[in-house]
Amino acid sequence: MEAIQRLIPEGLPVSIQVVVATLFLGLIYSLITAERPFAGFPVVTVNGQSPTKSWMWHGKEALDEGLQRFSGPFQVMTGTGPKIVLPNRYADELRNHPLLNFNKAFAKDFMINYPGFEAHRLGLNDDSLIQETVRVKLTQSLNLVTEDLVDETSASLHDVFGESEEWTTRLIRDDILEVVARLSSRVFLGQGLCRNRRWLDIAKSYTIDSFLVSRLMRAVPTMLRPLAYVLIPQSRSLRSAVRDARKLIDPEVRRRKAAVDTAHAAGNKPPKVADTIGWMYEVAKGRDADYVAGQLSLTMAAIHTTTETICSALLDICEYPGVAQRLRDEIVEIISENGWAKTSLYKLKLMDSFLKEGQRLRPMGTTSMMRYVEKDVELSDGTVLPKGSRIMVASNFMDPTIYPEPEKFDAARFLKMRQQPGQEHSWQFVSTSPAHIAFGHGQHACPGRFFASNEVKIALCHLLLKYDLQFLPNEGRPAPRTFEATNGVDQMSKIQMRRRKAEIDLDIGSIE
Repeated sequence: MEAIQRLIPEGLPVSIQVVVATLFLGLIYSLITAERPFAGFPVVTVNGQSPTKSWMWHGKEALDEGLQRFSGPFQVMTGTGPKIVLPNRYADELRNHPLLNFNKAFAKDFMINYPGFEAHRLGLNDDSLIQETVRVKLTQSLNLVTEDLVDETSASLHDVFGESEEWTTRLIRDDILEVVARLSSRVFLGQGLCRNRRWLDIAKSYTIDSFLVSRLMRAVPTMLRPLAYVLIPQSRSLRSAVRDARKLIDPEVRRRKAAVDTAHAAGNKPPKVADTIGWMYEVAKGRDADYVAGQLSLTMAAIHTTTETICSALLDICEYPGVAQRLRDEIVEIISENGWAKTSLYKLKLMDSFLKEGQRLRPMGTTSMMRYVEKDVELSDGTVLPKGSRIMVASNFMDPTIYPEPEKFDAARFLKMRQQPGQEHSWQFVSTSPAHIAFGHGQHACPGRFFASNEVKIALCHLLLKYDLQFLPNEGRPAPRTFEATNGVDQMSKIQMRRRKAEIDLDIGSIE
Protein backbone atom coordinates (compact mmCIF):
# COMPACT_ATOMS: atom_id res chain seq x y z
CA MET A 1 0.00 0.00 0.00
CA GLU A 2 2.90 2.36 0.75
CA ALA A 3 4.16 1.83 -2.80
CA ILE A 4 0.77 2.86 -4.15
CA GLN A 5 0.70 5.94 -1.92
CA ARG A 6 4.06 7.06 -3.27
CA LEU A 7 2.59 6.98 -6.79
CA ILE A 8 -0.30 9.30 -5.87
CA PRO A 9 0.52 13.03 -6.13
CA GLU A 10 0.50 14.84 -2.78
CA GLY A 11 -2.25 17.31 -2.04
CA LEU A 12 -5.11 15.36 -3.64
CA PRO A 13 -8.30 15.10 -1.57
CA VAL A 14 -8.68 11.82 0.30
CA SER A 15 -11.70 10.81 -1.79
CA ILE A 16 -9.72 11.26 -5.01
CA GLN A 17 -6.81 9.32 -3.53
CA VAL A 18 -9.17 6.43 -2.71
CA VAL A 19 -10.51 6.40 -6.26
CA VAL A 20 -7.02 6.46 -7.77
CA ALA A 21 -5.83 3.71 -5.45
CA THR A 22 -8.90 1.59 -6.23
CA LEU A 23 -8.40 1.98 -9.96
CA PHE A 24 -4.72 1.15 -9.64
CA LEU A 25 -5.42 -1.94 -7.55
CA GLY A 26 -8.13 -2.97 -9.98
CA LEU A 27 -5.71 -2.72 -12.86
CA ILE A 28 -3.11 -4.79 -11.01
CA TYR A 29 -5.75 -7.36 -10.07
CA SER A 30 -6.95 -7.57 -13.67
CA LEU A 31 -3.42 -8.14 -14.90
CA ILE A 32 -2.80 -10.85 -12.30
CA THR A 33 -6.09 -12.68 -12.87
CA ALA A 34 -6.28 -12.22 -16.65
CA GLU A 35 -6.68 -15.49 -18.51
CA ARG A 36 -3.48 -16.62 -20.18
CA PRO A 37 -3.20 -18.32 -23.58
CA PHE A 38 -3.41 -22.12 -23.54
CA ALA A 39 -0.11 -23.92 -23.92
CA GLY A 40 0.51 -25.60 -27.24
CA PHE A 41 -1.54 -23.27 -29.44
CA PRO A 42 0.20 -20.34 -31.17
CA VAL A 43 -1.24 -16.87 -30.56
CA VAL A 44 -1.94 -14.69 -33.60
CA THR A 45 -1.13 -10.99 -33.83
CA VAL A 46 -1.32 -8.64 -36.81
CA ASN A 47 -0.14 -5.14 -37.73
CA GLY A 48 2.17 -4.98 -34.73
CA GLN A 49 -0.84 -4.85 -32.40
CA SER A 50 -1.21 -6.69 -29.11
CA PRO A 51 -3.03 -10.05 -29.31
CA THR A 52 -6.24 -8.54 -27.86
CA LYS A 53 -6.27 -5.51 -30.16
CA SER A 54 -5.39 -7.70 -33.12
CA TRP A 55 -8.53 -9.73 -32.56
CA MET A 56 -10.82 -6.91 -31.50
CA TRP A 57 -10.08 -4.50 -34.37
CA HIS A 58 -8.53 -6.74 -37.04
CA GLY A 59 -10.35 -10.03 -36.51
CA LYS A 60 -10.59 -11.11 -40.15
CA GLU A 61 -6.92 -10.35 -40.77
CA ALA A 62 -6.00 -12.28 -37.62
CA LEU A 63 -7.96 -15.30 -38.83
CA ASP A 64 -6.43 -15.15 -42.29
CA GLU A 65 -2.97 -14.85 -40.75
CA GLY A 66 -3.52 -17.84 -38.48
CA LEU A 67 -4.96 -20.04 -41.24
CA GLN A 68 -2.07 -19.20 -43.57
CA ARG A 69 0.71 -19.64 -41.02
CA PHE A 70 -0.50 -22.70 -39.15
CA SER A 71 -1.78 -26.03 -40.41
CA GLY A 72 -3.67 -26.77 -37.20
CA PRO A 73 -5.49 -24.93 -34.41
CA PHE A 74 -4.28 -21.56 -33.11
CA GLN A 75 -5.68 -19.07 -30.66
CA VAL A 76 -6.76 -15.45 -30.53
CA MET A 77 -6.94 -13.28 -27.42
CA THR A 78 -10.39 -11.77 -26.99
CA GLY A 79 -11.51 -9.23 -24.40
CA THR A 80 -12.81 -12.11 -22.29
CA GLY A 81 -9.85 -14.44 -22.66
CA PRO A 82 -8.38 -16.81 -25.24
CA LYS A 83 -10.37 -18.68 -27.86
CA ILE A 84 -8.99 -21.56 -29.90
CA VAL A 85 -9.68 -21.39 -33.64
CA LEU A 86 -9.90 -24.68 -35.50
CA PRO A 87 -9.59 -24.97 -39.28
CA ASN A 88 -12.76 -25.86 -41.13
CA ARG A 89 -11.77 -29.51 -41.61
CA TYR A 90 -12.71 -30.16 -37.97
CA ALA A 91 -16.34 -29.05 -38.42
CA ASP A 92 -17.92 -32.47 -38.88
CA GLU A 93 -15.90 -34.01 -36.06
CA LEU A 94 -16.96 -31.32 -33.60
CA ARG A 95 -20.55 -30.66 -34.62
CA ASN A 96 -22.30 -33.02 -32.16
CA HIS A 97 -19.54 -33.74 -29.66
CA PRO A 98 -21.11 -34.39 -26.22
CA LEU A 99 -18.34 -32.62 -24.28
CA LEU A 100 -18.68 -29.34 -26.15
CA ASN A 101 -21.23 -27.01 -24.57
CA PHE A 102 -22.95 -24.46 -26.81
CA ASN A 103 -24.54 -22.15 -24.24
CA LYS A 104 -21.51 -21.78 -21.98
CA ALA A 105 -19.46 -20.57 -24.94
CA PHE A 106 -21.27 -17.22 -24.82
CA ALA A 107 -21.51 -16.63 -21.06
CA LYS A 108 -18.37 -14.51 -20.77
CA ASP A 109 -18.96 -12.49 -23.93
CA PHE A 110 -22.48 -11.43 -22.97
CA MET A 111 -22.15 -10.22 -19.39
CA ILE A 112 -24.98 -12.45 -18.17
CA ASN A 113 -24.62 -11.55 -14.49
CA TYR A 114 -25.43 -7.89 -15.07
CA PRO A 115 -29.00 -6.50 -15.01
CA GLY A 116 -30.41 -6.04 -18.49
CA PHE A 117 -28.81 -9.20 -19.88
CA GLU A 118 -31.68 -11.47 -18.82
CA ALA A 119 -32.25 -12.61 -22.41
CA HIS A 120 -28.66 -13.83 -22.68
CA ARG A 121 -28.80 -15.42 -19.23
CA LEU A 122 -31.88 -17.46 -20.12
CA GLY A 123 -29.85 -19.69 -22.43
CA LEU A 124 -27.81 -20.89 -19.47
CA ASN A 125 -30.64 -21.13 -16.95
CA ASP A 126 -33.25 -22.79 -19.20
CA ASP A 127 -31.67 -23.66 -22.53
CA SER A 128 -34.50 -25.98 -23.57
CA LEU A 129 -37.28 -23.37 -23.43
CA ILE A 130 -36.19 -21.35 -26.46
CA GLN A 131 -34.75 -24.30 -28.35
CA GLU A 132 -37.96 -26.32 -28.13
CA THR A 133 -40.20 -23.34 -28.79
CA VAL A 134 -38.37 -22.53 -32.01
CA ARG A 135 -37.33 -25.99 -33.18
CA VAL A 136 -40.64 -27.71 -32.49
CA LYS A 137 -43.45 -25.17 -32.27
CA LEU A 138 -42.37 -22.34 -34.59
CA THR A 139 -40.78 -24.46 -37.31
CA GLN A 140 -43.76 -26.82 -37.45
CA SER A 141 -46.14 -23.86 -37.66
CA LEU A 142 -44.51 -21.97 -40.52
CA ASN A 143 -47.52 -22.44 -42.76
CA LEU A 144 -49.81 -21.05 -40.04
CA VAL A 145 -47.82 -17.81 -39.74
CA THR A 146 -47.31 -17.16 -43.46
CA GLU A 147 -50.50 -15.14 -43.82
CA ASP A 148 -49.56 -13.00 -40.81
CA LEU A 149 -46.11 -12.34 -42.27
CA VAL A 150 -47.54 -11.37 -45.66
CA ASP A 151 -50.10 -9.05 -44.05
CA GLU A 152 -47.57 -7.38 -41.75
CA THR A 153 -45.01 -6.99 -44.57
CA SER A 154 -47.54 -5.16 -46.70
CA ALA A 155 -48.59 -2.87 -43.86
CA SER A 156 -45.09 -2.15 -42.58
CA LEU A 157 -43.61 -1.37 -46.02
CA HIS A 158 -46.43 1.09 -46.65
CA ASP A 159 -45.85 2.75 -43.27
CA VAL A 160 -42.05 2.83 -43.49
CA PHE A 161 -41.25 3.42 -47.19
CA GLY A 162 -44.47 5.03 -48.40
CA GLU A 163 -45.76 5.26 -51.95
CA SER A 164 -43.67 8.04 -53.51
CA GLU A 165 -42.64 7.42 -57.12
CA GLU A 166 -39.72 9.84 -56.70
CA TRP A 167 -36.28 8.63 -55.63
CA THR A 168 -35.93 9.09 -51.86
CA THR A 169 -32.78 8.51 -49.80
CA ARG A 170 -33.18 6.00 -47.00
CA LEU A 171 -31.12 4.97 -43.98
CA ILE A 172 -31.66 1.38 -44.98
CA ARG A 173 -30.70 -0.27 -41.72
CA ASP A 174 -33.05 1.86 -39.62
CA ASP A 175 -35.90 1.24 -42.06
CA ILE A 176 -35.43 -2.52 -42.32
CA LEU A 177 -34.98 -2.77 -38.54
CA GLU A 178 -38.45 -1.27 -38.12
CA VAL A 179 -39.95 -3.67 -40.67
CA VAL A 180 -38.29 -6.75 -39.18
CA ALA A 181 -39.28 -5.73 -35.65
CA ARG A 182 -42.90 -5.65 -36.76
CA LEU A 183 -42.71 -8.92 -38.71
CA SER A 184 -41.02 -10.84 -35.92
CA SER A 185 -43.27 -9.36 -33.25
CA ARG A 186 -46.39 -10.23 -35.26
CA VAL A 187 -45.47 -13.89 -34.91
CA PHE A 188 -43.91 -13.70 -31.45
CA LEU A 189 -46.55 -11.59 -29.71
CA GLY A 190 -49.55 -11.27 -32.03
CA GLN A 191 -51.09 -8.35 -33.87
CA GLY A 192 -51.88 -6.26 -30.79
CA LEU A 193 -48.36 -5.84 -29.41
CA CYS A 194 -46.52 -6.03 -32.74
CA ARG A 195 -47.52 -2.42 -33.47
CA ASN A 196 -47.17 -1.14 -29.92
CA ARG A 197 -44.67 1.71 -30.19
CA ARG A 198 -42.92 1.06 -26.89
CA TRP A 199 -42.53 -2.64 -27.63
CA LEU A 200 -41.14 -1.92 -31.10
CA ASP A 201 -38.63 0.50 -29.61
CA ILE A 202 -37.58 -2.19 -27.12
CA ALA A 203 -37.39 -4.85 -29.83
CA LYS A 204 -35.14 -2.65 -31.96
CA SER A 205 -32.93 -1.18 -29.25
CA TYR A 206 -32.45 -4.18 -26.95
CA THR A 207 -30.49 -6.15 -29.53
CA ILE A 208 -28.23 -3.25 -30.44
CA ASP A 209 -27.74 -2.08 -26.87
CA SER A 210 -26.93 -5.52 -25.47
CA PHE A 211 -24.30 -6.14 -28.15
CA LEU A 212 -22.86 -2.63 -27.74
CA VAL A 213 -22.63 -2.76 -23.95
CA SER A 214 -21.06 -6.23 -23.98
CA ARG A 215 -18.51 -5.15 -26.60
CA LEU A 216 -17.55 -2.01 -24.69
CA MET A 217 -17.22 -3.98 -21.46
CA ARG A 218 -15.02 -6.55 -23.16
CA ALA A 219 -12.64 -3.75 -24.10
CA VAL A 220 -11.82 -2.84 -20.46
CA PRO A 221 -10.02 -4.85 -17.77
CA THR A 222 -12.19 -7.27 -15.81
CA MET A 223 -11.95 -5.37 -12.52
CA LEU A 224 -13.17 -2.16 -14.16
CA ARG A 225 -16.21 -3.66 -15.85
CA PRO A 226 -18.65 -2.83 -13.03
CA LEU A 227 -17.59 0.81 -13.35
CA ALA A 228 -17.86 0.68 -17.14
CA TYR A 229 -21.33 -0.84 -16.85
CA VAL A 230 -22.45 2.07 -14.66
CA LEU A 231 -20.99 4.68 -17.00
CA ILE A 232 -22.22 3.28 -20.34
CA PRO A 233 -25.56 5.01 -21.10
CA GLN A 234 -26.97 1.99 -22.93
CA SER A 235 -26.80 0.00 -19.68
CA ARG A 236 -29.65 2.10 -18.35
CA SER A 237 -31.53 1.55 -21.61
CA LEU A 238 -31.16 -2.22 -21.19
CA ARG A 239 -32.58 -2.18 -17.69
CA SER A 240 -35.42 0.08 -18.78
CA ALA A 241 -36.18 -2.19 -21.73
CA VAL A 242 -36.48 -5.27 -19.49
CA ARG A 243 -38.65 -3.40 -16.98
CA ASP A 244 -41.02 -2.03 -19.64
CA ALA A 245 -41.15 -5.36 -21.47
CA ARG A 246 -42.40 -6.98 -18.26
CA LYS A 247 -45.15 -4.36 -17.99
CA LEU A 248 -46.26 -5.08 -21.56
CA ILE A 249 -45.90 -8.86 -21.72
CA ASP A 250 -46.65 -10.12 -18.20
CA PRO A 251 -50.38 -9.20 -18.36
CA GLU A 252 -50.70 -11.06 -21.66
CA VAL A 253 -48.94 -14.09 -20.20
CA ARG A 254 -51.29 -14.09 -17.21
CA ARG A 255 -54.29 -13.87 -19.53
CA ARG A 256 -53.05 -16.81 -21.61
CA LYS A 257 -52.37 -18.92 -18.52
CA ALA A 258 -55.85 -18.20 -17.20
CA ALA A 259 -57.45 -19.25 -20.50
CA VAL A 260 -55.50 -22.53 -20.53
CA ASP A 261 -56.22 -23.27 -16.88
CA THR A 262 -59.93 -22.53 -17.34
CA ALA A 263 -60.12 -24.88 -20.33
CA HIS A 264 -58.38 -27.66 -18.43
CA ALA A 265 -60.65 -27.18 -15.43
CA ALA A 266 -63.69 -27.54 -17.68
CA GLY A 267 -62.27 -30.66 -19.31
CA ASN A 268 -61.79 -28.89 -22.64
CA LYS A 269 -58.79 -28.52 -24.89
CA PRO A 270 -56.98 -25.16 -24.54
CA PRO A 271 -57.44 -22.76 -27.45
CA LYS A 272 -54.94 -23.18 -30.26
CA VAL A 273 -52.31 -20.48 -30.51
CA ALA A 274 -49.96 -19.33 -33.26
CA ASP A 275 -47.53 -17.15 -31.35
CA THR A 276 -44.55 -17.79 -29.12
CA ILE A 277 -46.17 -16.73 -25.84
CA GLY A 278 -48.56 -19.65 -26.12
CA TRP A 279 -45.89 -21.97 -27.47
CA MET A 280 -43.50 -21.20 -24.62
CA TYR A 281 -46.27 -21.86 -22.12
CA GLU A 282 -46.92 -25.25 -23.74
CA VAL A 283 -43.21 -26.11 -23.80
CA ALA A 284 -42.74 -25.06 -20.16
CA LYS A 285 -45.34 -27.65 -19.08
CA GLY A 286 -46.08 -25.91 -15.81
CA ARG A 287 -42.53 -25.16 -14.71
CA ASP A 288 -41.50 -21.63 -13.82
CA ALA A 289 -40.19 -19.77 -16.84
CA ASP A 290 -39.16 -16.20 -17.55
CA TYR A 291 -41.40 -15.54 -20.55
CA VAL A 292 -40.26 -11.93 -20.90
CA ALA A 293 -36.61 -12.96 -21.08
CA GLY A 294 -37.70 -15.61 -23.57
CA GLN A 295 -39.42 -13.04 -25.76
CA LEU A 296 -36.41 -10.73 -25.61
CA SER A 297 -34.13 -13.64 -26.45
CA LEU A 298 -36.22 -14.59 -29.48
CA THR A 299 -36.53 -10.97 -30.56
CA MET A 300 -32.81 -10.37 -30.16
CA ALA A 301 -31.81 -13.34 -32.28
CA ALA A 302 -34.45 -12.84 -34.96
CA ILE A 303 -34.17 -9.10 -35.42
CA HIS A 304 -30.37 -8.89 -35.46
CA THR A 305 -29.73 -11.59 -38.02
CA THR A 306 -32.79 -11.00 -40.19
CA THR A 307 -32.18 -7.26 -40.44
CA GLU A 308 -28.58 -7.88 -41.46
CA THR A 309 -29.62 -10.47 -44.06
CA ILE A 310 -32.25 -8.27 -45.71
CA CYS A 311 -30.04 -5.15 -45.68
CA SER A 312 -27.14 -7.06 -47.20
CA ALA A 313 -29.46 -8.52 -49.85
CA LEU A 314 -30.71 -5.03 -50.79
CA LEU A 315 -27.13 -3.80 -51.09
CA ASP A 316 -26.37 -6.81 -53.32
CA ILE A 317 -29.34 -5.87 -55.53
CA CYS A 318 -27.99 -2.34 -55.82
CA GLU A 319 -24.47 -3.59 -56.56
CA TYR A 320 -25.59 -6.21 -59.10
CA PRO A 321 -28.68 -4.56 -60.64
CA GLY A 322 -29.09 -7.23 -63.32
CA VAL A 323 -30.17 -9.67 -60.61
CA ALA A 324 -33.28 -7.68 -59.67
CA GLN A 325 -35.29 -8.44 -62.80
CA ARG A 326 -34.42 -12.14 -62.71
CA LEU A 327 -35.66 -12.30 -59.14
CA ARG A 328 -38.82 -10.39 -60.03
CA ASP A 329 -39.56 -12.75 -62.91
CA GLU A 330 -39.28 -15.73 -60.57
CA ILE A 331 -41.52 -14.08 -57.95
CA VAL A 332 -44.21 -13.26 -60.51
CA GLU A 333 -44.14 -16.78 -61.94
CA ILE A 334 -44.29 -18.60 -58.61
CA ILE A 335 -46.76 -16.41 -56.74
CA SER A 336 -49.05 -16.01 -59.79
CA GLU A 337 -49.28 -19.78 -60.09
CA ASN A 338 -49.34 -20.80 -56.43
CA GLY A 339 -50.32 -17.76 -54.38
CA TRP A 340 -48.86 -17.77 -50.89
CA ALA A 341 -49.11 -21.54 -50.63
CA LYS A 342 -46.82 -23.39 -48.24
CA THR A 343 -44.66 -24.53 -51.18
CA SER A 344 -44.32 -21.10 -52.80
CA LEU A 345 -41.31 -19.98 -50.79
CA TYR A 346 -39.55 -23.28 -51.40
CA LYS A 347 -40.02 -22.83 -55.16
CA LEU A 348 -38.21 -19.46 -55.13
CA LYS A 349 -34.97 -21.27 -55.88
CA LEU A 350 -33.10 -18.40 -57.52
CA MET A 351 -33.89 -16.17 -54.55
CA ASP A 352 -32.76 -18.96 -52.23
CA SER A 353 -29.45 -19.18 -54.11
CA PHE A 354 -29.08 -15.39 -54.21
CA LEU A 355 -29.42 -15.19 -50.43
CA LYS A 356 -26.98 -18.02 -49.78
CA GLU A 357 -24.42 -16.48 -52.15
CA GLY A 358 -24.70 -13.18 -50.30
CA GLN A 359 -24.06 -15.03 -47.04
CA ARG A 360 -21.03 -16.71 -48.56
CA LEU A 361 -19.36 -13.65 -50.04
CA ARG A 362 -20.13 -11.26 -47.18
CA PRO A 363 -20.81 -13.41 -44.11
CA MET A 364 -21.95 -11.86 -40.85
CA GLY A 365 -19.27 -13.93 -39.14
CA THR A 366 -16.09 -15.56 -40.41
CA THR A 367 -16.20 -18.15 -37.62
CA SER A 368 -19.02 -20.28 -36.25
CA MET A 369 -19.69 -23.31 -34.05
CA MET A 370 -18.63 -21.65 -30.79
CA ARG A 371 -18.33 -24.18 -27.96
CA TYR A 372 -17.10 -24.49 -24.36
CA VAL A 373 -14.94 -27.56 -23.65
CA GLU A 374 -16.33 -29.37 -20.57
CA LYS A 375 -13.46 -31.88 -20.30
CA ASP A 376 -10.24 -32.47 -22.23
CA VAL A 377 -11.19 -33.58 -25.74
CA GLU A 378 -8.78 -35.52 -27.92
CA LEU A 379 -9.48 -35.16 -31.64
CA SER A 380 -8.82 -37.75 -34.31
CA ASP A 381 -5.42 -36.26 -35.21
CA GLY A 382 -4.25 -36.26 -31.59
CA THR A 383 -4.97 -32.59 -30.91
CA VAL A 384 -6.20 -32.12 -27.34
CA LEU A 385 -8.65 -29.32 -26.61
CA PRO A 386 -8.09 -28.38 -22.94
CA LYS A 387 -10.89 -28.33 -20.39
CA GLY A 388 -12.26 -24.84 -19.88
CA SER A 389 -11.24 -23.56 -23.29
CA ARG A 390 -13.60 -21.93 -25.76
CA ILE A 391 -13.37 -22.90 -29.39
CA MET A 392 -14.71 -21.80 -32.76
CA VAL A 393 -14.42 -23.12 -36.29
CA ALA A 394 -13.20 -21.02 -39.22
CA SER A 395 -15.44 -20.70 -42.26
CA ASN A 396 -14.53 -22.07 -45.67
CA PHE A 397 -16.45 -19.69 -47.92
CA MET A 398 -13.58 -18.86 -50.27
CA ASP A 399 -12.30 -22.37 -51.02
CA PRO A 400 -11.86 -22.52 -54.83
CA THR A 401 -12.12 -26.31 -54.80
CA ILE A 402 -15.72 -25.93 -53.59
CA TYR A 403 -16.61 -22.54 -55.08
CA PRO A 404 -15.02 -21.84 -58.48
CA GLU A 405 -14.05 -18.18 -58.80
CA PRO A 406 -14.90 -17.58 -55.13
CA GLU A 407 -14.36 -13.79 -55.33
CA LYS A 408 -17.14 -13.52 -57.93
CA PHE A 409 -20.78 -12.93 -56.93
CA ASP A 410 -22.93 -15.49 -58.75
CA ALA A 411 -26.60 -15.25 -57.76
CA ALA A 412 -27.32 -18.65 -59.32
CA ARG A 413 -24.27 -20.42 -57.87
CA PHE A 414 -26.21 -22.58 -55.42
CA LEU A 415 -29.11 -23.08 -57.80
CA LYS A 416 -26.67 -24.72 -60.22
CA MET A 417 -25.15 -26.78 -57.40
CA ARG A 418 -28.63 -28.01 -56.41
CA GLN A 419 -29.23 -29.15 -59.97
CA GLN A 420 -26.45 -31.74 -59.68
CA PRO A 421 -27.69 -35.31 -59.09
CA GLY A 422 -28.36 -35.95 -55.42
CA GLN A 423 -27.62 -32.37 -54.39
CA GLU A 424 -31.13 -30.85 -54.34
CA HIS A 425 -31.25 -30.54 -50.55
CA SER A 426 -27.54 -29.96 -49.91
CA TRP A 427 -27.24 -26.34 -50.98
CA GLN A 428 -30.48 -24.69 -49.87
CA PHE A 429 -30.31 -21.42 -47.96
CA VAL A 430 -31.12 -23.22 -44.69
CA SER A 431 -28.79 -26.19 -45.32
CA THR A 432 -25.64 -26.44 -43.25
CA SER A 433 -22.35 -28.16 -44.03
CA PRO A 434 -18.65 -27.61 -43.29
CA ALA A 435 -18.50 -25.67 -46.57
CA HIS A 436 -21.21 -23.25 -45.44
CA ILE A 437 -21.49 -22.71 -41.67
CA ALA A 438 -23.28 -19.35 -41.67
CA PHE A 439 -26.08 -20.95 -39.61
CA GLY A 440 -23.68 -23.15 -37.67
CA HIS A 441 -23.56 -26.90 -38.16
CA GLY A 442 -24.79 -29.94 -36.29
CA GLN A 443 -27.27 -30.20 -33.45
CA HIS A 444 -26.75 -26.56 -32.46
CA ALA A 445 -27.29 -25.09 -35.91
CA CYS A 446 -29.58 -22.06 -35.71
CA PRO A 447 -33.06 -23.49 -34.97
CA GLY A 448 -34.77 -20.34 -36.24
CA ARG A 449 -33.24 -20.39 -39.71
CA PHE A 450 -36.36 -21.88 -41.32
CA PHE A 451 -38.56 -19.10 -39.95
CA ALA A 452 -35.94 -16.47 -40.85
CA SER A 453 -35.71 -17.80 -44.40
CA ASN A 454 -39.47 -17.48 -44.90
CA GLU A 455 -39.51 -14.03 -43.31
CA VAL A 456 -36.66 -12.77 -45.52
CA LYS A 457 -38.16 -14.19 -48.71
CA ILE A 458 -41.60 -12.70 -48.08
CA ALA A 459 -40.03 -9.31 -47.35
CA LEU A 460 -37.87 -9.45 -50.49
CA CYS A 461 -40.85 -10.42 -52.66
CA HIS A 462 -42.65 -7.26 -51.56
CA LEU A 463 -39.60 -5.02 -51.70
CA LEU A 464 -38.54 -6.13 -55.18
CA LEU A 465 -41.96 -5.90 -56.78
CA LYS A 466 -42.99 -2.67 -55.08
CA TYR A 467 -39.74 -0.67 -55.20
CA ASP A 468 -36.77 0.19 -57.39
CA LEU A 469 -33.46 0.41 -55.54
CA GLN A 470 -30.10 2.00 -56.28
CA PHE A 471 -27.01 3.38 -54.59
CA LEU A 472 -26.77 7.12 -54.12
CA PRO A 473 -25.53 8.82 -57.31
CA ASN A 474 -21.75 8.56 -57.72
CA GLU A 475 -21.49 6.39 -54.61
CA GLY A 476 -20.87 2.67 -54.31
CA ARG A 477 -21.57 0.09 -51.64
CA PRO A 478 -21.23 1.52 -48.12
CA ALA A 479 -18.34 0.06 -46.13
CA PRO A 480 -19.37 -2.50 -43.50
CA ARG A 481 -18.77 -2.14 -39.78
CA THR A 482 -16.54 -4.79 -38.25
CA PHE A 483 -15.76 -6.06 -34.77
CA GLU A 484 -13.68 -9.14 -34.01
CA ALA A 485 -14.76 -11.69 -36.66
CA THR A 486 -18.17 -10.12 -37.34
CA ASN A 487 -19.30 -7.91 -40.20
CA GLY A 488 -22.46 -5.86 -40.44
CA VAL A 489 -24.23 -3.20 -42.46
CA ASP A 490 -23.25 0.18 -41.06
CA GLN A 491 -26.10 2.04 -39.40
CA MET A 492 -25.46 5.09 -41.62
CA SER A 493 -25.65 3.12 -44.88
CA LYS A 494 -27.93 4.83 -47.41
CA ILE A 495 -29.63 3.75 -50.61
CA GLN A 496 -32.33 5.31 -52.77
CA MET A 497 -35.79 3.83 -53.33
CA ARG A 498 -38.91 4.70 -55.30
CA ARG A 499 -42.32 3.09 -55.67
CA ARG A 500 -42.86 1.04 -58.80
CA LYS A 501 -45.96 -0.63 -60.22
CA ALA A 502 -45.92 -4.25 -59.10
CA GLU A 503 -46.55 -6.86 -61.78
CA ILE A 504 -48.94 -8.73 -59.48
CA ASP A 505 -50.79 -7.88 -56.28
CA LEU A 506 -48.90 -9.65 -53.52
CA ASP A 507 -51.36 -8.49 -50.88
CA ILE A 508 -54.21 -10.69 -52.05
CA GLY A 509 -52.43 -13.92 -52.99
CA SER A 510 -54.31 -17.05 -51.95
CA ILE A 511 -53.21 -18.90 -48.83
CA GLU A 512 -53.49 -22.65 -48.83
